[in-house]
Amino acid sequence: MVNKEEILKIVQIRGPLIPNELKKIIKAGDTLLLGAVLAELKTEGKVKVTHTKVGSTPAYYTIGTEVRLQNLMKYLNEKDRRTAELLRQKKILKDSDLSPLVRVSLRSIRDFAKPLEVSVKGQREIYWKWYMVPIREAEQMIMQKIKPVPKMPIREEVKKVEVKKLEEKKEEIKEIKKEPLVLAHPELAREKEEVQKELGMPAEELEKEKDAFFRKVWNYCKQNDIEVIEYKIKRKKSDIEYTLAVPSRIGSQEYYCKARKKKKINDGDLSSAYVQGQAKKLPVIFITTGELTKKAKDMLAKDFKGMIVKKI
Repeated sequence: MVNKEEILKIVQIRGPLIPNELKKIIKAGDTLLLGAVLAELKTEGKVKVTHTKVGSTPAYYTIGTEVRLQNLMKYLNEKDRRTAELLRQKKILKDSDLSPLVRVSLRSIRDFAKPLEVSVKGQREIYWKWYMVPIREAEQMIMQKIKPVPKMPIREEVKKVEVKKLEEKKEEIKEIKKEPLVLAHPELAREKEEVQKELGMPAEELEKEKDAFFRKVWNYCKQNDIEVIEYKIKRKKSDIEYTLAVPSRIGSQEYYCKARKKKKINDGDLSSAYVQGQAKKLPVIFITTGELTKKAKDMLAKDFKGMIVKKI
């Protein structure tokens, strides 16, 4: 007889574990039964499951033992393993400073790379932190990148110049206070989004949506007999996610769709949509009012074959 509490203790001590490893430790039960017990513990909130897989199986661990997740890095593919090692060394990486392939990789290693959205003076940037770095430490590191500590004035300068430098520093400090750094883990504090719509909404309901950009995309869908299965307005008048049913010779095919109202679509826009499509296991359509940058065009041809880009 398999004892659930005994299994929980083993996972606490030896995790992360997969059912087959657990079977070898307790020398009882079968893999399917142990997998079912672990799934029950997960439902109860007593264990967590990894995104990283050992073969084709995720591992189970308990809260407080996250440091041992690093033992799973050996199961990542070579590209993702290099990315994880880079992040572990640097602790913080700025998304826009990275190559498209590294950015895609960071979005894949969800156990080790945690995204942080930073807003300074209305400009939004994504940073990635190594999963073991505390939020407060990450904030300090990002702050140093955004606003380096000003150098002290040279002592040889005359007193009036020193006073002027001091006043300038006071102004800098005031400016920082006026424009605070905003950090938010996407799972805890995202920008307020529109409520996701029900699956299979009738056309009459879609017609009621007042968002101007949505209506432009909706008109394109109607003209091409594309059915909107569901949608979510991420940012009014500029950013919408859809699940679409696109007609084909063999019937309708489901697609993940990203719609952006933006003058220039860069490689980061495409890579983000590509990652979302992979996560949903759906092909991707990218609808935009703008033009692709040269780098985005090259990336579309080489790295994102199968992605459809439509300008409306």
